[in-house]
Amino acid sequence: MSSLPPQRTGPGGAQPGRGPGQQPAKRGMSPKQGAEDAERRLGIPCFHQGQVVSGLFGCVACQFQIRNRKGLPMCPQCGEIIWGYLEDGPRPVPEGEDAPVAPRNEPTPQVTVQDNVDLGGGASQVTVEEGVKLD
Repeated sequence: MSSLPPQRTGPGGAQPGRGPGQQPAKRGMSPKQGAEDAERRLGIPCFHQGQVVSGLFGCVACQFQIRNRKGLPMCPQCGEIIWGYLEDGPRPVPEGEDAPVAPRNEPTPQVTVQDNVDLGGGASQVTVEEGVKLD
C-alpha cells in the first residue's frame, strides 16, 4: 500500500475535496475552468476527464501518460482529472465542440522609429552607452 501516491492511500481512493499532493482543491472550479487554468499555467492545450479527444496526454499532476481515443479518464495513478496534450500540431477539438474561430488577419499598425525626437517638458537628451558596468 505504501507504493501508492498519497492521493490514493485513503479509503475509497482519491479523496473528495483534495487535489494532487493532498492540497485542498479550489472550491467552485468546474473541470472546464480547471483545464483552462492548467493551460494558462503550463502553456500547452489541456483537457478534462470525460472530454472525447484523441492523442497522447500526460497527467498535469504526476505526468502519467496515456494514448487516448475515447473520453479522457481520471488518472489511474493519482486521481487527477486534468490532462495536458503532449503532441505537436494544432490544438485538437474535443468531440461535440466547435473549432475555435480563426482570428482575422487585420493589418498591424505601422510603427515609426525616429531619433532625436523632442519629448517636451524640458526633457534632456538621453545617451545610450553599451558595455557599462553597474557594480
